[in-house]
Amino acid sequence: MMIRRLPIVALAAVLSLSVASCSSSTTGTSNAPDAGVSEKAQQALEDIKGQVLSKGPNGETPSPASAAELTPEEIEKVKALNAKAAVVMHYGGNDWATAQVNGLKSEFEKLGIKVIATTDANFKPDKQVSDIETVMTQDPDIIVSIPTDPVATASAYKKAAEAGTKLVFMDNVPQGLTAGQDYVSVVSADNFGNGVVSAHQMAKALGGKGKIGLVFHQADFFVTKQRYEGFKETITKEYPEIQVVEEKGIAGPDFAGDAQAAANAMLSKYLTCPASGRCGMFLQKA
Repeated sequence: MMIRRLPIVALAAVLSLSVASCSSSTTGTSNAPDAGVSEKAQQALEDIKGQVLSKGPNGETPSPASAAELTPEEIEKVKALNAKAAVVMHYGGNDWATAQVNGLKSEFEKLGIKVIATTDANFKPDKQVSDIETVMTQDPDIIVSIPTDPVATASAYKKAAEAGTKLVFMDNVPQGLTAGQDYVSVVSADNFGNGVVSAHQMAKALGGKGKIGLVFHQADFFVTKQRYEGFKETITKEYPEIQVVEEKGIAGPDFAGDAQAAANAMLSKYLTCPASGRCGMFLQKA
């Protein structure tokens, strides 16, 4: 299932930095933004509205959120199960994670499903494996989770599935697990589409010309790779006069601090202006 999030290269390109070339006060230089390119980018954004560009981790065609809607009769059947659920997060220390957990708890409450545990692995695979093992002692019917590492956590999720617990993943899927057999579904945004949209927005803001730096989430996450690929591919193919001058991966958990440090380093390296000239900067931050 794919849902379009805000059009930002969130995490895959946590922060995109564009530094326009220094120029004198004279207008009409070769570095001037191209209004035609900005119009092209805007048209591209219009053309992809309502489309989902991503595929699932194994090439699956996505389904809309409406595919998971339940009828009143189905809701009553779920309530009668008196099911228990656990939320096993990869990381819980930001607004995004808090919103996911709050949304899950809200929906589970409507369905009469008791949330018996919420865990935070702080991006540590061994901690998440321990969290899964601890949660399983409470015999949950459902686990909703984002794997910190698709390889290191796979065996723990496999054991949970073999014990009869229904697994639902967000964004990332453990290696070797099969949809419909080991887990119910993976729910995610249109991550490749997010990257494409962000590239067009960047090009529109720059007028198709400039130098940009990418700061991305350096993790083995399917979705972050999709966002990065969508952005990089679109910028490279569609806007040849926009140059990616540097890329920097950050691993967290202090994403804001790490991204700021990476951006500052790029600014110091590339944004140099003569006293008599003019410089511009475009900063896009998730």
